[in-house]
Amino acid sequence: MMKKIIALFAFVSVMCSLSAQKVSETTTLYGKDQLTGFTTNIEKTPVEIVENTLVNKFEGKLNLKGSKKKGFHVYENQTCPTFGEARYDIYFTTLEVGKKKNKGTQVILVVSTGNMNCITFSTDPRTSRNIVSFLEELQYDVEVYKTDMRIEQLKNEIAALEKERQSIEKDQAKVKDKITATNDEMKKNADLVEKKTNEITRLQERYASSHDAALKEQISTIAKEKQTLLKTQAKLQKSLLGMNDELYKLTNKLAANAKAIEEKTAELKKLQR
Repeated sequence: MMKKIIALFAFVSVMCSLSAQKVSETTTLYGKDQLTGFTTNIEKTPVEIVENTLVNKFEGKLNLKGSKKKGFHVYENQTCPTFGEARYDIYFTTLEVGKKKNKGTQVILVVSTGNMNCITFSTDPRTSRNIVSFLEELQYDVEVYKTDMRIEQLKNEIAALEKERQSIEKDQAKVKDKITATNDEMKKNADLVEKKTNEITRLQERYASSHDAALKEQISTIAKEKQTLLKTQAKLQKSLLGMNDELYKLTNKLAANAKAIEEKTAELKKLQR
């Protein structure tokens, strides 16, 4: 319901502008053939959006089978109750119009009863009025199409964010495991340092009373081992700081991810009401 309201609001807004949705007869070239049809402009909307809206309406909603020829989308010898009861050849093309900041799209729609017998107000007023109504509703159709596309875009973006969230959480888990393992290693290393320190103290007490050269050599060896352990401890500490920094960044990234999911989910729900 909200999607329809948004599209209807946009449609009403555009219809109220001075140049909105004016439909008029026009001529156009289809290859070397000059055809008479109807034209309207859709303001501030890219060609691709308008073209896709029309294709979606003709082929999706009206179930016509088309092809592209000579720069036109063509639906040959098909029924289209929107226009009337006959079988029609339908041609449409979209052209970029307007200046750089206000580019819009011109739509040219030709409806023929076959053999290039184009419908105009002079040949078939009733069908012409139906064609005009079709084009007058195009702005609304464009807004609905844009809303549908935004819904699909949001769904894809949310799915990508959910995938990113899972990846971040996996990375977090890995970093936390590394931090736990590093803390365990640092504790074991610290215990070894303490053990070496106590051993050196005990040997120094013995050496003080005996001045045994062998004890002195043993003290020197253990002191070197302690220094190696202290260097390892310093490296582990530096590594731990890096891991904590990485975890902090991942936590912030996860928070930003959650916020983005929340915002896009709220927008999606609003459009889907």
